[in-house]
Amino acid sequence: MKVERPAAAHQVGLTIIELMTVMIIVAVVIAVATPSMRGMMARQRVQGVHTELLTDLQLARSEMAQRRGASTQVAVTFGGDAAVSCYTLHAVVAGINCDCTRGPGNACAPIPAGTTSPEIKTLQLTRAAGVSLAASSPGGTSIKFTPPQGLVSPADVVIDVQDAVSGHLRTSVSGLGVPSVCSPDSSIAGVKPC
Repeated sequence: MKVERPAAAHQVGLTIIELMTVMIIVAVVIAVATPSMRGMMARQRVQGVHTELLTDLQLARSEMAQRRGASTQVAVTFGGDAAVSCYTLHAVVAGINCDCTRGPGNACAPIPAGTTSPEIKTLQLTRAAGVSLAASSPGGTSIKFTPPQGLVSPADVVIDVQDAVSGHLRTSVSGLGVPSVCSPDSSIAGVKPC
């Protein structure tokens, strides 16, 4: 017995050439979009770290006001090594050295027995993650908020937050503690260029 197929039957599907053409187009779109996505994510990381920095500068000023001691200064001390860039918010206490590379909870030492640590907060950024921060000033890499007005010394500290891929924000802190933000490479939309 012979089976006959209907003469009008159509096969539906893609040919190998059509499938390869679609795959090539998708590969080109991915190749074009990946660098811009990487840059956008890098800029967002820079903005996130920078926002936290500005919040922590306000926290330092607020802590100085809450401590009520006429001579209690609160400082933000910047540092880093080959693995991390970092800063520590801390009360300024004679004889205690604060170094953010020691990590959160251990940044300030030596702490005499029966004394609480002057450390308020420590932030570390691993260099492998891409975003880093650095402070520079002829007066050192520490910003001190002095009571009762919360004046800042030195007044010429410049703090750079940047990513190796894309994104750079620079903050200058005035003697009154007011931050001024700009983007040296104009990579962050909505921020004035430096």
